[in-house]
Amino acid sequence: MKITFDTSAFWSTGMTYEETYHLVAEAGYHYISPYNADFPGFWKRPKATNEEVMWHKKAIDAEGLEIASLTTGFRIEHPDEFMREYAIDCWKRMIEIAEMMEVKVFNTELGGDRSRSELCEAKLMRSLDVLVPLLESKGMRLDVQAHPNDFYERNNDAYDIIRSYDSPALGYLYSIPHTFHYDGGKGDIASMLKYTQRHLKHIIVADTWNYTKLFRYNINPSELYADGTVRCHAHIGEIGSGDVDFNACFETLRELGFGEAEDTIATFNPLGFPERAIQDGKHTKRMLEELLLGANAGPKMPLGQIILPR
Repeated sequence: MKITFDTSAFWSTGMTYEETYHLVAEAGYHYISPYNADFPGFWKRPKATNEEVMWHKKAIDAEGLEIASLTTGFRIEHPDEFMREYAIDCWKRMIEIAEMMEVKVFNTELGGDRSRSELCEAKLMRSLDVLVPLLESKGMRLDVQAHPNDFYERNNDAYDIIRSYDSPALGYLYSIPHTFHYDGGKGDIASMLKYTQRHLKHIIVADTWNYTKLFRYNINPSELYADGTVRCHAHIGEIGSGDVDFNACFETLRELGFGEAEDTIATFNPLGFPERAIQDGKHTKRMLEELLLGANAGPKMPLGQIILPR
């Protein structure tokens, strides 16, 4: 398992790329997941020239870091056919960038429109029909997560798309801070991780509050929150300060042998408190090393195609 730091925590700080890469290295991380609107880019076609791509590669290498995955995404689920085809072209350029940087893994979100979930699923799968063979031919992998307000928010609905392809080029990403959106506020993280076990390759690590609990979040006008128009979640870097059951989370990951697999990734992704990100990142890295890398997991659950009741 690779433990990596997602750099989106520093978007609004005014830090240079060099400062960001240096800070991640100083925090004791060996792996990094660069994520910024300018590099590697998302939603629009990547703008970095080949020369700029190689500059980033050298700057990251100079800090002794390796890229675990590139966080990016394009609207391959878009209902408009022109936008969907454009998004596939964007992905092809991103794949070129990854080849130059010698990166084999991407992670992304479903995206889309909750009010047109069936159409968005159809568009997404039409796009994956093109991208999955391309990724397979290059030995690359795309890890996909459901995000609050995506066309599918529920864990099992999103995972069913991934498992239907059953391809080494397509992995499932379980984002821990999205847990309560994944099952409508129950927070049964153990059952959801087990449901995805066959293709579970990536987790995002941060805490969050249960959006269904009264006054966990305060939104005005409150009606937008009450009727579900506004979707709320957090990425709290201080693990244990939110509502996620991390005991169940890590117990289940140990049971699945997640930390022992060479091709799995755990990405620390704190948002909102950049002044704490390094402090929290150091603590989270030690915790992941102790609870997942150094743990004696005991008997592992078989990785057959196990589908649990919803």
